[in-house]
Amino acid sequence: MTYNKSFVSRIYLFAVTSIVIWLLVDRGSDMFDLFSASNPVLLVALVAFAVLPFFANTAFWTIALRELGEDITWRQVNEAAIKTTLTRYLPGGIWLFASRSLALKNEGVATHSLVALFGLENLLAIPIAVLIGSLLLATSSGIPLWMGWVSLSLLVAIAIFVRPILDRFMTWWSKRKGLEAPYKISNRGIVKMYASLFFYWLVFGTVFYTYLHLMGQSINWATAVGGFSLFWRISLFTPFAPHGLGVFEPSFIALVGWSVNALLLVGAFRVVLLIRDLLLTGIAGFFIKKPSQD
Repeated sequence: MTYNKSFVSRIYLFAVTSIVIWLLVDRGSDMFDLFSASNPVLLVALVAFAVLPFFANTAFWTIALRELGEDITWRQVNEAAIKTTLTRYLPGGIWLFASRSLALKNEGVATHSLVALFGLENLLAIPIAVLIGSLLLATSSGIPLWMGWVSLSLLVAIAIFVRPILDRFMTWWSKRKGLEAPYKISNRGIVKMYASLFFYWLVFGTVFYTYLHLMGQSINWATAVGGFSLFWRISLFTPFAPHGLGVFEPSFIALVGWSVNALLLVGAFRVVLLIRDLLLTGIAGFFIKKPSQD
């Protein structure tokens, strides 16, 4: 069974690598012209910088799972995330969560905690992304400020009303399955989850802002980070587009008023993320040891 999983993983990695090679052959000259003007050392540093939001996301997962009563470490979550990160490029929008959850289930995480985590991530990440986006864009692009107030009100409502509902759901599930009474999410836990998601979106948006400047584009930080947070999160709701591909790009250039020619520029940011994910997958393949089977 372990051999089969390893074989499938290698086939998938080979397929993704083949797609990357095809893109380089088909649009390689355009991408080369795009990246050639930038300092290669700074581009390598940008790929390294892009790892920070990845770890911010796994920090949220770790905090949330521990608040749900799971005995899990950040290292275990990171290993599960690194081994499954390429599934984000599959259409459907659910495969990254599903594959990471399966990897964590193999580490002993309960199914009901993963179900609750799915709800928590969507309930919290969406209003936080909209809050950051609307507040920053209100200062730079004329986005109505009321969107930020609505998002902030939603976050407060989640902390006050949704958390008790989630606690009752976890209690009901545990009784039904004959499990021990679950932990209740604490006020401190909610604050820590909020903080990790704020850090995630601000850093991720700053990575995008840095990329645009390395590509020679003049754009202020608030517009880049605000537009990225708002439209990147919304684009993830499109199940037909893996990772929101083809939805985020036109939305962002419409916001900043760039021409259609900027689609390649904005879309090429995904190359940076793909290189990051391929490197992380390589780390998983060569440095993360599989547990020995008796």
